[in-house]
Amino acid sequence: MRYRSKRQLLAATLVLAFAVAGIAVSALAATGDEHDEMTDANIAAIVSVAGKLDIAYGKIAMSKSKNEKVREFADRMVTDHSAVQNAAEKLLKKLGVTPVENDTSRSLAENGEKVKAKLRSLKEAEFDKFYIDNEVAYHELVVNAIENVLIKSARNAELKATLESVLPLFTRHLEHARSIQSEMNGEMGGSHKMGH
Repeated sequence: MRYRSKRQLLAATLVLAFAVAGIAVSALAATGDEHDEMTDANIAAIVSVAGKLDIAYGKIAMSKSKNEKVREFADRMVTDHSAVQNAAEKLLKKLGVTPVENDTSRSLAENGEKVKAKLRSLKEAEFDKFYIDNEVAYHELVVNAIENVLIKSARNAELKATLESVLPLFTRHLEHARSIQSEMNGEMGGSHKMGH
């Protein structure tokens, strides 16, 4: 996901913020927790945690994986999510919004620590599979939130157009991750069959 302009990067940052907030709200709704009071500062904390975690996962993958495709994908995630994270921090500073932790951001961080521990404990093919499966799940949530919740509920025409214009960027990340996942599943299935 390469951004051609600062405006496109900012749009992607905002969309990611809305998507992560949408995921968080959906998660809260599913658990029955109250989420009516979620503020911009709470959403900022959620976006910050989610972005930092995906960067951390990518860095772990770059240091541990021997699979060239996994390493290339991880490098792209670190690069792209770092750019989005930096843009989000600048935007929040400009808007005077300081992230405020909340149950959702703390839950994401806690789960992220478990994912990082699991990534650090795995080796070779098991590591690659867990990393890519996790990336597919994350990007499915983001794409689904944009496509099925945010675009449909956007009242502002400019916001709706922005959501529609950046959806393909997130979809390409998802397709890239799925492509690697599919190749891995084929290889694992093939090696499993050969073992019999």
